[in-house]
Amino acid sequence: MSKIKRNILKKIDLLKKIEEAKINQKAGNLLAANNIFQELLKSNGESFDVLLAYGLFCRDLKKFNLAKRVFLTLINNFPSSISSYILLAEILRLENKFNDAERILQKAIQVDPNNGDLLYNFSLLYFASRNFDRAITYINKAIKLSTNNDTYKLLKSEIYINQYNIDEALKILEVLKKKKVLQNNNNEVRVDILRANAYIKKRKYDEAEFILLDLIKKYRRLELAYLNLSILYRDKNQLNKSINILKKGISLSPDFMPFYTNLACFYRNSGQLRLAIETNLFIISKNKFDFNSFHELSGIYDFKNHQDELNFLLNTKIENLNPSSKIYAAFAISNLLHKQRKFKESAKYLKVGNDESLKYRKSDLSLKIKHIEFYKSIKFKDLKNKYFKNSCNYVFIVGMPRSGSTLLENILSLNPNVIDMGEVNFLEESVKETKNIENVHEIYQKKVNNQYETSSIYTDKNLFNYIYCPIIANFFPQAKIINCIRNPLDNILSIYRANFLNQTFSFSLPDIANLYIHYFETMREYKIKYGENIYDYYYEDLIDSPNKVVPKIISWLDWDWKEEYLSPHENKRNVFTASSAQIREKFYSSPIGIWKEYEELLQPAIEIIKTNKILKAKI
Repeated sequence: MSKIKRNILKKIDLLKKIEEAKINQKAGNLLAANNIFQELLKSNGESFDVLLAYGLFCRDLKKFNLAKRVFLTLINNFPSSISSYILLAEILRLENKFNDAERILQKAIQVDPNNGDLLYNFSLLYFASRNFDRAITYINKAIKLSTNNDTYKLLKSEIYINQYNIDEALKILEVLKKKKVLQNNNNEVRVDILRANAYIKKRKYDEAEFILLDLIKKYRRLELAYLNLSILYRDKNQLNKSINILKKGISLSPDFMPFYTNLACFYRNSGQLRLAIETNLFIISKNKFDFNSFHELSGIYDFKNHQDELNFLLNTKIENLNPSSKIYAAFAISNLLHKQRKFKESAKYLKVGNDESLKYRKSDLSLKIKHIEFYKSIKFKDLKNKYFKNSCNYVFIVGMPRSGSTLLENILSLNPNVIDMGEVNFLEESVKETKNIENVHEIYQKKVNNQYETSSIYTDKNLFNYIYCPIIANFFPQAKIINCIRNPLDNILSIYRANFLNQTFSFSLPDIANLYIHYFETMREYKIKYGENIYDYYYEDLIDSPNKVVPKIISWLDWDWKEEYLSPHENKRNVFTASSAQIREKFYSSPIGIWKEYEELLQPAIEIIKTNKILKAKI
């Protein structure tokens, strides 16, 4: 027998034993599988096939340290094997070691810069850390190398959804949906999950619900279907349904942790704070590195009965965490130090969290200001008479975030004739969709009618609707605009502390201050032009004298007075803003003037605020 033939037979025998180990692993005979691998390692410890199979075996058993050693051996012995780099980076990503994972992938790309799977894994890594711009760059490169790869295209659509580029995401997904055979069955399910997710974000709830219920019918234990269905009902303000769907999912898959993450959030939204605390603590007991849950908890709990968890968080070396975990951990620690009145230490972590966020998400300040200036420049015809008869009573609550708007909405929604729509994006969408600005009222009203029951009064608390004050004044003649005003530095600090993921200006103190001035000056201009439509409400005055301020607001709205308006903390409505926990307290307020405790941190903002004479006087 020739040497070549002997080697071939040896290879075949080796692969048979590896396959035998895999069969045992799949059957749950882990000891038998491990014994086979140990024998193979003794006789063929330098074999690529043996090491790769054993590394995957260790990874599947979550023996990550052992798996990492095996994959490092593979990289050292077979430096051209890109799969070894990818597998090692995957484990490092699962361990929240973002920088280490990135470094391994960078080594791999030097070996093979045109490997599609490698570029895909780069994209996955940046997607996991919410660096969507870099994620889309790498997935585009991967798709260019492999134009027919369904998995690559699916990740691209998911990135688009997270960037709120919904239409582009749906274009990809609808093409894949029409494809008769996708590259694997998992992709077929994933297409439908992502389609449903996209439709939810477009508020096409019927389409999304049909997809998700159909998936549940086909795959009874499909966790992502239950998860997305819970989000759908949350967005429709049906929190009880959301919570029940999650409980159903948990009964089928009790180890799927995203169920508990959403459940904790929905409990907080509905004012069930004790259950929110208990659920977050449960999540942390299962994974002490879940800093998102720590962050959630830090806003509603002081950890006084959970000292071990508190010490773990406060002693965490956040510089070793991946960017996403680092951000959540920094904000959580800052919140807890704030509660302990350790303001200088709190400020340090607050800056770390925001600076880290800015590394991966560009500030949207210039875009917002450009948007505002455009609508300030438009001159409108007086068309009030055209719309007066068909106009509903809308109350638009506008201003800067964290200015007391949620408290105000809580007060107004105590009117039984009010439907509180929260922070809907109807007006911006209507403006973008119309070809004739005169039709904006009609489009807006259709959106309201499609999603809410008929009512005589609706509140719209999208704060940045102040941009559209000229449109509201001209095309919503029965509408009222309440402008929420808070001390500039207290307001700026509160925004900086909030970790607003979708308001990227909030990561920069100069940007918050510049936007505050621009908002303040814009609303002063609009007050001169549209004074009869606009009421200025001062947060500090409300907190100081609710008995005086609340009746004035109600009188300006021309509503009948009720004593209930003075008890907004008793309002049982669902609240989806950062203030959802605080408003359950009677006229809750952050201590007025708290900015002075952070004066050193706030210096960049203070210098900008001082450039406005009126605001300077408020410092």
